[in-house]
Amino acid sequence: MVKWSSIFLLTLLLSESSIARQTGPFWPKQIEAENVVFTIYAPEPEGFNNNVLNARAAFSIYDKKHLPVFGAMWFRCLVQTNVKDNEVYFTNIELVHASFPNANAENIEYLQNLIEEQAQFWHFNSNLQDFYSEVEVININNELNEELKSNPPKIYYATEPTILVYIDGEPVLENISGSELYQFVVNSPHFIVRSSSDRHYYPNSGSWWYTSSNPAGPWAPIETPPGQVQVLANKARELNPSKATISDSKPPKLIVTWEPAELIQTEGEPEIKQIYEHLFGITNSNDEIIFDSYSDNYFILVSGRWYKTKNLSRGPWIFVAPGDMPEIFKEIPSTSPLAHVKLSIQGTPEAIAAALNNGIPQTAIVDRFKTKMILEYDGVPQFEPIPGTSLKYAVNTGGSVIMSADNKYYAVDQAVWFSADHPEGPWSVTDHFPKEVHKIPPSCPVFNMKYVNIYDYDDQVVYMGYTPGYLGAFLYRGVVYYGTGYRYKSWFGNKYIPRPNTYGYGAKQKKASGGGHVSFYAGAGMGGPMFGMGFGGYPYGWGLGYGGFYGGYGMWSQMAYNQYYFAGQKVAIDHDVVEEKPIDLQNIYNNRVEGIVITETARKNDPMKPVILRDRKAAPHHLYVDEDGNLYRQDEHGSWYEQDGTGWVKTDKKISE
Repeated sequence: MVKWSSIFLLTLLLSESSIARQTGPFWPKQIEAENVVFTIYAPEPEGFNNNVLNARAAFSIYDKKHLPVFGAMWFRCLVQTNVKDNEVYFTNIELVHASFPNANAENIEYLQNLIEEQAQFWHFNSNLQDFYSEVEVININNELNEELKSNPPKIYYATEPTILVYIDGEPVLENISGSELYQFVVNSPHFIVRSSSDRHYYPNSGSWWYTSSNPAGPWAPIETPPGQVQVLANKARELNPSKATISDSKPPKLIVTWEPAELIQTEGEPEIKQIYEHLFGITNSNDEIIFDSYSDNYFILVSGRWYKTKNLSRGPWIFVAPGDMPEIFKEIPSTSPLAHVKLSIQGTPEAIAAALNNGIPQTAIVDRFKTKMILEYDGVPQFEPIPGTSLKYAVNTGGSVIMSADNKYYAVDQAVWFSADHPEGPWSVTDHFPKEVHKIPPSCPVFNMKYVNIYDYDDQVVYMGYTPGYLGAFLYRGVVYYGTGYRYKSWFGNKYIPRPNTYGYGAKQKKASGGGHVSFYAGAGMGGPMFGMGFGGYPYGWGLGYGGFYGGYGMWSQMAYNQYYFAGQKVAIDHDVVEEKPIDLQNIYNNRVEGIVITETARKNDPMKPVILRDRKAAPHHLYVDEDGNLYRQDEHGSWYEQDGTGWVKTDKKISE
């Protein structure tokens, strides 16, 4: 079964394009050693497994006196990535074989020893974008994600300012510390307080207040709440400041849902404008709504999934599989305000780039002895079986913990694997985990653990990495979905521990500026799809307000059970606050202050500099080695020459570009 961390290279191997034909500034490279100059040309991947790349590359050795000696080398190396800066690093290079078609027999042994001796000190930097920017053929194994759910959630449609209020099941009330008169709804990300004196509920949205004796509504807007409620709201804002703003001149309508749902809105009745032929966009909405006059259907995009209906107000809504979308959606002009929806249209260049991006791991070097994990349970650890495996997972903790059949315990915290002999620890960084982790179905809330991989290790460090699936972005039939579609059972004990949701956040996908990086973010509709600040019964709290934009794939954490969020943005180790820092949602390894060497800071000292091709004796315009070790060079006019053992001979062989 194909590992998701390997997709971006494996798909590259299926394409006629290859690294060697890239013309970016990274290749060729050269380095001087022992009075010789090594020139290394862009490698050709031959295999990629568990973050180890097997590749071949053409190279030359030049002593600055004689004509250069050309050769081909096969090597394996460790691949590390820095997705944020669009760079890839080839480290721990091990030479497998080298050949020299035009070297004298007496020099071959010397040359082989020389390159083998030097290669161990090399590490290359290159452009991560070049791994997939020219890929035209994509054959991605979707077996892992065939069980994702896409049943339509409850979809509300509003033509006036409206806010969707989510309560995770029946309201659960908890006393507020220091107050006997007020309780808060612990199982909601919103600020909702209940007064014991009048038995009314008081939610807050920006400057607007509401009240109702029934948590399901109807809600009546009020100018000011009881004084103590206002004090509590101010305290909540101090703990979790929200950037959500509501500028409407009248209070928005509230819709309360006890199950995951979505809200789409227009400012009044829908107003349409032609996009392309019989496709029309809704211009008075912040949601992705497209009307197809040919089929008389409205199409909406929710968490990467398409749904259609004949009637926005009444429904019903029907899921449309990626391969069943009308072909005309591929023709939406790039200048259209809705052009970004092509990220979710199977087969478009945008969707292919997003799919490839979704397979690129963010890597880090984890110190075995400095990297720590804090894990708490609500009472005695409790475990439930994971269907289809012999594993069990912990249900009464906000962390991701599994128990193997041999009663060993494994956990993932901020994309780092840990192990222990007991569920409470002590936990230590591990260099292995049960193979059955890759069989965890998406119906299990710790499904995302399978997207954290261990690539290599030694006595001091472990090389790890995660792909966006760890944060809730999954590939399904050539497009990227947010969330599994399942509703997980939250934990209600002495504490409330929520689980990730797919719907309710207006999750949208966009292409970021530069690098082709694709991100999900929280949609901000009219007044926002969610609102307010949450007290949260969970010790880390529900956390942030739900009207802002979050880069990367952080909603799996930031909008669900916040397993990566540290209260007050203070990073703690062994319960001692050591640093206050902002949350990095593009690279969650940055959220640790000790024990992690981020790839982007680990390999900046690339000793090999791009070659300035001025001396044609030292470096040809382009050098290529095929899988049989035959060497070819290309001159500045595009003509190809083959090394026949005596020199370069012009060839009519077709060299794939």
